[in-house]
Amino acid sequence: MKEKVKFYGSIFIMILFVPYLITVYLRDGFQEISFFRKEDVQSEQRVEEILASEIPADYEMECLKAQAVIARTNLVRQMQEGQAVQEETGWTEAQMRVAWGQDYEKNRERIAAAVAETKGQILTWYGETIQAAYHTACSAKTRNASEVPGQAAYCYLVSVDSPDDILADGFLSIGTMQKEAFADALAALFPDETMDAGQLPGALQIVERDKADYVTKVQYGRTIVSGEAVRSALHLNSACFYLSETDGKIRIVTKGIGHGLGFSQFGAQQLAKKGDSYEELLHYYYADVDIKKTEY
Repeated sequence: MKEKVKFYGSIFIMILFVPYLITVYLRDGFQEISFFRKEDVQSEQRVEEILASEIPADYEMECLKAQAVIARTNLVRQMQEGQAVQEETGWTEAQMRVAWGQDYEKNRERIAAAVAETKGQILTWYGETIQAAYHTACSAKTRNASEVPGQAAYCYLVSVDSPDDILADGFLSIGTMQKEAFADALAALFPDETMDAGQLPGALQIVERDKADYVTKVQYGRTIVSGEAVRSALHLNSACFYLSETDGKIRIVTKGIGHGLGFSQFGAQQLAKKGDSYEELLHYYYADVDIKKTEY
């Protein structure tokens, strides 16, 4: 009796799967069949949307693939930390069409290929998903997280040379501000001080810079704030800035674009042009990391 049950059970299973297997064979030949969870597919689509918004689509494919791993790493880290992934993260198809115009189809294919060719890959440090910091271009040297206020825990973000960054559009920015406008912009950072516009910029002291030349501490009166706080208040390209007085105004010079931590997109682009693979790019800008496959 048991043998009959097994026999008929086997026939039933074959009836269910044979049509499917025949279809697969006729279409593509018999290949390994992979089953993906719905949330995996949706997350990879989200990685495409994020990648499209983070980096120029005409960058070298190896650079795009490196950024795809970075985007996926940060997405997975958010999920692991229980953070809600904002719906507006990344570009919608409509935004891609507006941004890319007649290059939409070509760029969409490149973005999709970069994500597909790195499917499921993330960066880890001793088994922990990293905070994959990135920026557009550094000051010719990326920063040590240990020297940046509040970032010391990210020991895989170390300083490396990235000399080609000086070639990036917008690397060097020079501008001026009226002293009163400068004082007004910084007033909220120094609520316990009375800012005297006439004494600026001299009274605003740059107390400390890191080894990559980014400002880490700024003092006015008895109050000390971070260089990033000043950068944000003044809407500067980076915290690698220099202040001086010219013709009664404040002259501001900045180098680099972004916070300078981790992966330099422009620097990586130049290395990719020279033949570096995406794995080499990631291992160059992040210390002691592993590239691992993950499920969402």
